[in-house]
Amino acid sequence: MALPNKTTRQQVKRTAWGIPLHVNNMKVFAIGMIVIIAGFILLSTGITSDETKYLDTWNNTLSNVIATIVLVIGYCVIIPYALMMKSKENTK
Repeated sequence: MALPNKTTRQQVKRTAWGIPLHVNNMKVFAIGMIVIIAGFILLSTGITSDETKYLDTWNNTLSNVIATIVLVIGYCVIIPYALMMKSKENTK
């Protein structure tokens, strides 16, 4: 009987996985989280338990407009930028 041809096993290349986020990414991410927290604080200015001020607080521009814009900037601009930002070390 003929012996089957022995093939050599090919070494599987293992990639070194690391966290691709660096210090600058984390700083921008922290700024985004601070902006989001500030947006929720601004949003809470319209909440009141006093019935006489109830209608006036919901017409509050700070609560309705500014807080919404701050939250959208935090969630849709700063946080994605922090995740997609490349560090200067990787570009070399």
